[in-house]
Amino acid sequence: MASRRSTSRPVRRRVRSRAGRSRLRLPTLGQTQLDMVGLGLVSIAAFLAFVLYLGEAGGEVGGVLKDGLRFAFGEAAYLVPIGLLAAGALLVLRPLLPAVRPFRAGALCLALGITLGLAAGSVGLGPGPRAHSPLLDPGYVEGRGGALGELLFWATRTLFSEIGAHILFGFLVAGGLLLVTGASIAGIVGATRDGVATTSRRVRHSTSQATAVLAERDPPPPKARRTRPPEPPGVEPIVHATHVEAPALDAEARFPDLFGAEPEVEPDTQVIPEEGVCEAPLEEEAGPTAPEADETEVVQERLTPMGNPRSGVTEADDLDYALPSARFLERSKARQKPDTTVTDRVGAQLVEALGHFGVEAKIVGSVSGPHVTRYELRLAPGIKMSKVGGMRDDLAYALAADDVRILAPIPGKRAVGVEVPNTVRHMVHLGDVAQESPEGWSPLTVWLGKDIDGKAIGIDLAAQPHVLVAGTTGSGKSGCVNAMLASILMRSSPNEVRMVLVDPKQVELNLYEHIPHLITPVVTSPRLAANVLQNLIREMEERYSLMSAARTRKLEELNRLRVRNGERALPYLLCVIDELADLMMIAPGEVEDAIIRLAQKSRAVGIHLVLATQRPSADIITGMIKANVPARIAFAVSSQTDSRVILDQNGAESLLGRGDMLFRPGSGTKLNRIQGAFVTEEEIEKITAHWRKQGEPELREELLEAVEEDGEGDEGESDFDPDEDDLLAEAIRTVVQMDTASTSMLQRRLRVGYTRAGRLIDMLERRGVISGYEGSKARKVLVTEADLSRTLAALDEPVTSAAVGGGTEDSSP
Repeated sequence: MASRRSTSRPVRRRVRSRAGRSRLRLPTLGQTQLDMVGLGLVSIAAFLAFVLYLGEAGGEVGGVLKDGLRFAFGEAAYLVPIGLLAAGALLVLRPLLPAVRPFRAGALCLALGITLGLAAGSVGLGPGPRAHSPLLDPGYVEGRGGALGELLFWATRTLFSEIGAHILFGFLVAGGLLLVTGASIAGIVGATRDGVATTSRRVRHSTSQATAVLAERDPPPPKARRTRPPEPPGVEPIVHATHVEAPALDAEARFPDLFGAEPEVEPDTQVIPEEGVCEAPLEEEAGPTAPEADETEVVQERLTPMGNPRSGVTEADDLDYALPSARFLERSKARQKPDTTVTDRVGAQLVEALGHFGVEAKIVGSVSGPHVTRYELRLAPGIKMSKVGGMRDDLAYALAADDVRILAPIPGKRAVGVEVPNTVRHMVHLGDVAQESPEGWSPLTVWLGKDIDGKAIGIDLAAQPHVLVAGTTGSGKSGCVNAMLASILMRSSPNEVRMVLVDPKQVELNLYEHIPHLITPVVTSPRLAANVLQNLIREMEERYSLMSAARTRKLEELNRLRVRNGERALPYLLCVIDELADLMMIAPGEVEDAIIRLAQKSRAVGIHLVLATQRPSADIITGMIKANVPARIAFAVSSQTDSRVILDQNGAESLLGRGDMLFRPGSGTKLNRIQGAFVTEEEIEKITAHWRKQGEPELREELLEAVEEDGEGDEGESDFDPDEDDLLAEAIRTVVQMDTASTSMLQRRLRVGYTRAGRLIDMLERRGVISGYEGSKARKVLVTEADLSRTLAALDEPVTSAAVGGGTEDSSP
């Protein structure tokens, strides 16, 4: 019994001592209290400024403060009002600053260094030391570094002599400046090197322009260069198989030159190579000499508008493009720190609410994102996670939140996550997350936004390989599509990526019209969209034929082989459909079959799909489409049924809207909650205007034509007449009135594709309306306007060799 009593008493003493120490802790001040302290410091700084700078009396308090500061700090006392003003501003602006501790340490180093320098007379500060007695003579120290500086100087001179005091002064001042500004010596050297390089480059450019002007010739166009937004120093991005997690860029710290007044047009980045802009030929074609130009187009029937041989597949061109500047994207002005007081209060309310329902838990961590904060809970032994998983509505009621999402458990952790909306939400701009893509990723790298941890999330569309985007109206679906397209346009030229944009709503993707990345105009008709998908299947088959002949398995291998053989590479093809529901309503069978075929086979040949819809129902997102489009992005939906249609699981019904999304990569089932990046129309207009100035799109209008079925042609081969066409009479009138004949002219005048225009040219030749093919010479029109009516009346007669010959003789002069 005695032993038990003796052992229990020390335990009680230890408990009491711990409780006593816990009671001595200072209370944590909220932001309101810190604001009051900061305003008080600013007021004291203003009072001392009147006393020290303007010579005001200041009363008894002012006189005592002035004498005390002069004795303590000497001439450095005049910096005290500035220091108090800076301290007050730091306390008031604390939520907007990344850290306050470096400012404290830097200010302390500067104060010690300045007082020491005044006492030691370093670099001409103060009158310098001289013999005096006593050590802290007020008349002596007030004209130098005060009592603090004199004591520091006496200690350093005794230990290291006067030269040691001067060296310590330099160290303290330099260290204080580095801590206050947050700079580094390597950063300063790098910035100086970049500034010298930029200045020398601009001088060389100006010199070349001046030389060109003197020589009466145009200056050479600058070479295309990639603008690489810098990555956060010292932190490596986490690259996964399907996406990358990188620290988001702190714009104000890492892009100091991007803030402030910036011009709308940058001469250094918006490079317009004159050789790549087809302006002069367009003006000649629009002028009165257009018929003469049509005569020469007969030899260019197999040429692109850029004068290159036309191929059956989409190829890259030979132009050098300049990528847009990173300044086109807006960035957040400052990174705001979350208010820990609010986080602690909501966490306590969450634990209390769980306790009311008999769930004992404690908070082991919390992570604050742009829109939500995730609280990590450790359940007591014996508590089932399913009990917490069904308390979503109860917790939302207890916390007075719009909605609550529960992760039971958090993947990879022994904790249950409760995601609660923040009272203050922060917008994520595309410029905050857009960075250089990891090595080995394709030009189809896009940046989606920030996750709850504040990391930038990017994906490679070529690795997904197709993405389904769904959500209700106003949830951020179109904004996500715009962010994807802007990410690609910021780092990929038309030589690397070509696009097909389908916009049945006619208002979402019209900003991208006329950029050189397009191979078709922005498609707004559901019928034409079905034709485009069918023609993309034909493009896919032709690319597979090239890969089979080259014995390659991927587009990258085929391009390396083609470049080695002197051929042009094949760019990636990205087909974006902004509203899949409209296409499924007009032509459900054709659209679904085409999407399924492309999703099954087009990955290897570099054709990828982005399907977006605001109707996530089973008749729009069918089972076959879901089976072949593995990557999913779900925005806020109205029910769990819609969430299961998109993600095959619940969760999207708890999203908050305004860009709040759940992303499931193509090769995994883990959901990532992301706050989508927002890009404004002004940013998109700057990017697209930059591309439009470098060239016009090389459109392939034959992709808009309906695909002729081979099976139907074989069955009806006996009924096919090569000299029958509904537009034959109109073609005859056109060539007779224009007095010229070419395939491209018929394409423009009759609005038909290349194949049909070529057949019409052959019909006109067999009927003796135009002359035969004579190499580089243009075809001659053999029928005059006087014989036009007789020729049109004879269209129903069968075409024979005598008829052809007779037609030729009759039409001869």
